[in-house]
Amino acid sequence: MLTGLSKPTQGRASVAGYDITTHSLKVKENIGWISSEVILDDSLTIMENIWIQAKLHSLSNTWKKKAIDLLKYLELDEKDKKRVGKFSTGMKKKLEIIMALLHDPKVLFMDEPTIGLDASSRRLLWRLIRKINEQYGVTILLTTHYIEEADALCDDIAIINNGKIVASGSPQQLKSRANGDIIEIDFFSYFDYKILESVSGILEIIQVGLENTDLGKRTRSERALRLRIKVVNAETILPELISKITEFQPAPIINSIKIEKPNLESAFLELTGKRFEEIEEAATATATTTIDQK
Repeated sequence: MLTGLSKPTQGRASVAGYDITTHSLKVKENIGWISSEVILDDSLTIMENIWIQAKLHSLSNTWKKKAIDLLKYLELDEKDKKRVGKFSTGMKKKLEIIMALLHDPKVLFMDEPTIGLDASSRRLLWRLIRKINEQYGVTILLTTHYIEEADALCDDIAIINNGKIVASGSPQQLKSRANGDIIEIDFFSYFDYKILESVSGILEIIQVGLENTDLGKRTRSERALRLRIKVVNAETILPELISKITEFQPAPIINSIKIEKPNLESAFLELTGKRFEEIEEAATATATTTIDQK
């Protein structure tokens, strides 16, 4: 909707000062867009791909100087004669950034720009995104499924859950929503964990569902258990917590323990009740079920 490709069902929005419904062409003149997938002509060279972009935007002959400057800026100038199909994914992403900046947009939309990249290429692209924002003065609207990416890059973040914005603000403002530490404990078998509520310093205990293919065939006492325990301070409370568990269940019952200090992930957990990856897994499972039913 913000790029003018779909009409809103209701409400209003403006991009770069232009209404997305009444002035969609002006919006498109003032924005750049980078897809989550690479959209280039692999049979053409860098400059041939850029030339097509310049023609689509009806740019004057000055586009070539701008392209050369951007190629040097992103260290792609020596690869000019090679066909794009021989480039790495990271190099292709650089070229897409050049093409998106060619007409001097005020706003750059980046749809999951680092998906499919290895850790090294992802960090490289992070640095480029920061440089573009700072040195070219371009506002960047970025969507991502990597919560650490949002934390590292964004000045303002909106967290969307089930299609609705549940919180927005700076990374620090969102992190401040996650008061206390999280202790996550996996147990080999189920037990009545209500006994842990008497431990001083515990703010909340949440049972988290564990995926198990034969869960329905097992009794409650045989099932594994995962608890997410919010505490004032993990280091001081954990020894007493373990002591309480072993007192009630002398046999080895703890499978693993994980401590999490307040961060954007725990803020997301606080706001949605689920971890980032849990929501992703649920979405994937739903998509798979839909396909199977067809």
